[in-house]
Amino acid sequence: MLHGLIDTHAHMDDPCFQDSIETVLLSERQKGVERIITSGSELPSSIRSVALAERFDMVCASVGVYPNEAANAPAGYLQTLRDLASSDKVVAIGEIGMDYGFDPLHYDRDAQLRCFREQLELAKDTGLPVVIHDRCADEDVLGVLREYRPQGVIHRIFSELQYARAFWEMGLYLGIGPQVTYPGSQKLVDTVREMPMNCLVLETDAPFLPPAHLQGQPALPSMTAFVAEKIAEIRGDITPQEVVDTASANSRRLFKL
Repeated sequence: MLHGLIDTHAHMDDPCFQDSIETVLLSERQKGVERIITSGSELPSSIRSVALAERFDMVCASVGVYPNEAANAPAGYLQTLRDLASSDKVVAIGEIGMDYGFDPLHYDRDAQLRCFREQLELAKDTGLPVVIHDRCADEDVLGVLREYRPQGVIHRIFSELQYARAFWEMGLYLGIGPQVTYPGSQKLVDTVREMPMNCLVLETDAPFLPPAHLQGQPALPSMTAFVAEKIAEIRGDITPQEVVDTASANSRRLFKL
């Protein structure tokens, strides 16, 4: 069993965990999970994430409004996030960013850009790193990040190699999750093969993204072990435990765990 696992991006406030969260976290610790960062995607989930983090030692939180909720962000949302970020258990602003994965009629690019920039300013003010959601929006995300130059991670990266390279050359970390185990993920395999190991962190996006062989089940943070095994297989120059050790050290450094 691999040990010292850190899942840098999960949604442990999801309703599927609600009635069994204590049991789930105990089981995850027994499976080698050291720490979980549970991520907000709008105000209610950010509030729930902080509450979970303050309740359980192994959980930390990030708080933010992600792009698909940007147009619905209420007035005063930034102050609410600022108040939440004052908790010692909040380690990042996120997830924030841009998402063009839908028909243009179903997303508001201007609202996304405004919300993204406002939260990057909040991260700058609070001194926290950012968790970036980038879906089919590499060029705009890269342009904004080059302007702000934050510390942070590209969550669940699935960009072409040229963009992945640009992100890590900016000093950003790359969140690699179970998507790397699926057929059709060659561009992610290419990224894993070439990326510097000092920018790797592991994640699951639990409960949304289990490994390919467990498709249909809720993802759990301990499934980062399968990600580590796949990374070791792709690279061929490192063991799964060494992948975990490196990614966990990177996570502690980025999020000051």
